[in-house]
Amino acid sequence: MYILGIHTGHDAGACLFADDQLLAFCKEERLNRVKNDGGFFDLQSIDEVLRIAGIDRLQVDAVAFTRMKFPVSCFRIGAVPIRDVRRKLLGQRRDRSLGSLMNRRRNLDAGAFLDLPKLRRHMGLRSDVALQFCNHHRAHVLSSLRYCDWRDDVLLVSCDGGGDGAYYSAYLYAGQQLHEIWGGEETLLGHPQNGGASIGLAYAFATSACGFTPNRHEGKLTGLAAFGQPAVAARIAALFPVDENGHIHGELPDSKALHRILLEFFQGLAKEDIAASIQIATEQVVVAWLQALLKKHPAKFIAMSGGVFANVRLNQLVAALPGIEEVFIFPAMGDEGLPVGACVDYWIASQGMARLTRDRLRHLYYGRPYSGEDLLSTAERLRFRVERSGEHVEKTAQLLADNHIGAIFWGAMEMGPRALGARSILASPARREVNDSVNKRLQRTEFMPFAPYVLDVDAERLYEVDARNRYACRFMTITTRVKPEWLARIPAVVHVDGTARPQIIERASNPLYYDILDAFKRITGLPTLVNTSFNAHEEPIINTPEEALRALADDRIDFLVCDGGMVFPAGR
Repeated sequence: MYILGIHTGHDAGACLFADDQLLAFCKEERLNRVKNDGGFFDLQSIDEVLRIAGIDRLQVDAVAFTRMKFPVSCFRIGAVPIRDVRRKLLGQRRDRSLGSLMNRRRNLDAGAFLDLPKLRRHMGLRSDVALQFCNHHRAHVLSSLRYCDWRDDVLLVSCDGGGDGAYYSAYLYAGQQLHEIWGGEETLLGHPQNGGASIGLAYAFATSACGFTPNRHEGKLTGLAAFGQPAVAARIAALFPVDENGHIHGELPDSKALHRILLEFFQGLAKEDIAASIQIATEQVVVAWLQALLKKHPAKFIAMSGGVFANVRLNQLVAALPGIEEVFIFPAMGDEGLPVGACVDYWIASQGMARLTRDRLRHLYYGRPYSGEDLLSTAERLRFRVERSGEHVEKTAQLLADNHIGAIFWGAMEMGPRALGARSILASPARREVNDSVNKRLQRTEFMPFAPYVLDVDAERLYEVDARNRYACRFMTITTRVKPEWLARIPAVVHVDGTARPQIIERASNPLYYDILDAFKRITGLPTLVNTSFNAHEEPIINTPEEALRALADDRIDFLVCDGGMVFPAGR
């Protein structure tokens, strides 16, 4: 059974499952090159994931949507406002949110709003294709449930800037069943959560107050926070009281009121102090929320999803909670991961929870796969200098040891916001100045050091990695303390608080990436390398050989390495 998953909001994208096995994933921005793009129905990423799997739309058996935007032409007359009826009758292109109509009418039946046969025809699907419309937070939670293998005592939570009337959700997995605690369908059936009590929205408002773009630059505040004082953290945290049931209601009436009071709090503060204040407040609120949930619903394991859990410092605190044996953060924790959870939701609805495979992710390489030959032959055609040699691993390691900046182009691009060795820029961690030089070449303004990657056999030697965080460290979703003896030896990857955000790599998942670091370790004695995303400022991570070569031509990097060889600028 082929299940196509689609989300069209911000961070739009698609994925494809065969039964409950993920085959392909693509975020829309990687194709149209518009950062965080979304808000429209006709996505290029739909056909991209089908091409990756080698099928077409007529072979799809089910489509799992979020309650997203659909073409007005596919809505029933009477289900949409008059202005949209006119557009429908005139055949004008416009998309309208299904979720907002469901919320307004308190009706979760998609067929009451959408002409489902017409939607199938619009998409070029068979008439018997099953259609599923998944709750936003349930999709978040199910994405993390699918990829953790804990059999009992699992607390699953999501937290973000909002979806389907909720900002928080919590479930308990016990007795082989998923039990809703808070933030499920009741949020659309009369009990929507209060936007004035959303810590996710508060972080977005703080991001804007610092002059950055919400839903894109929150990570900048996480890094900037270490350089400021949490002057108003206590006042912010007080806006989000947690009750004994693990609910956060607050006294502010709505998100507009929250925005106004935060602007008052931030008046006269430096950006660093705003960042420190919202970071500490977020940590306090979310940790208090989880503690309340754990007190009422004891669990040994925590699975996290939703954009708030892109906050790697917060995730480190969650892993340190008493009694927690392991944590997992779904690597595509933001809305780009919703298609995955929607497919899982359809599988459970059609096959039952007992038939859901629950195993661990081994890698995130689910984009269109490119070979080393794809890069090398394209480079030759575009007149770059190409070296086809079996010595490319050793030469790459030596160039990195000599403080050159390279990038690896290997296989399929990664699912999620992190570059994890398929589309990564590599550098030596031995000099702190490398951060400034690379950021200058990439036209970035960053406040955190670059993240490192480390071989599986060396992880515990450099970083405070243990059973609680090792799985999360495979995907660079959590910070850890750096061992004291390494702080001065790898300054480019150590933050001012002595932490780093490591990726642990096993050779089976990416041999080229692994072997480059292994060779670098032999040459320098340093068992870790800088890994930062292969993209320039405000651009999505590169996808194709042509994009990688354009970065090389623009002097973003000194060389490219792939299976079978290396590429250098012409004349070098």
